[in-house]
Amino acid sequence: MRNLFEFLRKHYFYFLFLLLESFSLFLLVGYNEFQRSSLYSTSYILSGSVNNLFSGISEYFSLRKTNKVLIEELAQLHSRLPEAFYKTDTTSYYQKDSIISLEYKYISAKVISNSTNKRNNFLMINKGKLHGVQNHMGVIIGNKIVGQVVSVSNHFSWIMSMLNKDSRISGKFKKNNQLVNIEWNGGNYRKGQVKEIPKHIAMLKGDTIITSGNSDIFPEGLMIGTISDFTITQDENFNNGTLLFSTDFNSLGYVEVVIDILRKEKEELKASFK
Repeated sequence: MRNLFEFLRKHYFYFLFLLLESFSLFLLVGYNEFQRSSLYSTSYILSGSVNNLFSGISEYFSLRKTNKVLIEELAQLHSRLPEAFYKTDTTSYYQKDSIISLEYKYISAKVISNSTNKRNNFLMINKGKLHGVQNHMGVIIGNKIVGQVVSVSNHFSWIMSMLNKDSRISGKFKKNNQLVNIEWNGGNYRKGQVKEIPKHIAMLKGDTIITSGNSDIFPEGLMIGTISDFTITQDENFNNGTLLFSTDFNSLGYVEVVIDILRKEKEELKASFK
């Protein structure tokens, strides 16, 4: 306490100055309309800036939760779309018709590890056997493909990315349904290769390549990418193209696992002819 009094005694003139300055400011603002309006305006601007700053910080830290909610809602939406249902008749139908049955359902999952700078790239997600995930299931984000499940534990799954030398995707030109194969030769994680393009196909930059639906991994019509360049060969039967992937593999946060509900029936049918 003695030290406090000694401090106030030595510096009382500073406090006296601040007190008089505050009183003068009070008189100036209290009896002058212009100054009072200016002060209120400044305080509102300052208060708004501070609130906006804290609001931005709050929104940033809530993005993870928001993204998780959105991907879960997207998975539920995908399971309700007409493309998720198997049509067993040639007549028109509604989703509640008895002639259709659910063919695909989707499970949302968080990406907990990912690589794009290796020759063989993989992801790990936080869903596994206990959630219904099995080997050879497709993994997507929105309407774009990511890769396929190659190993599963109870709680996690190991995903072979499209950015892998062993990845082969069956695709087709959206404009004419011409089948092609999609591979990745390494290097740029944004670009792949379109193989076995018949010479009679007139290619244009910007042509869209989608999944063909010929494999048991991905449904038909998912985005793979667009043609960014192509080579017309003279001595071979096919041309090749460069594909700009629709998926940005370097920014994957949440994905969806595609579950083919009719997969077992398809496999049993194939096995019956071996």
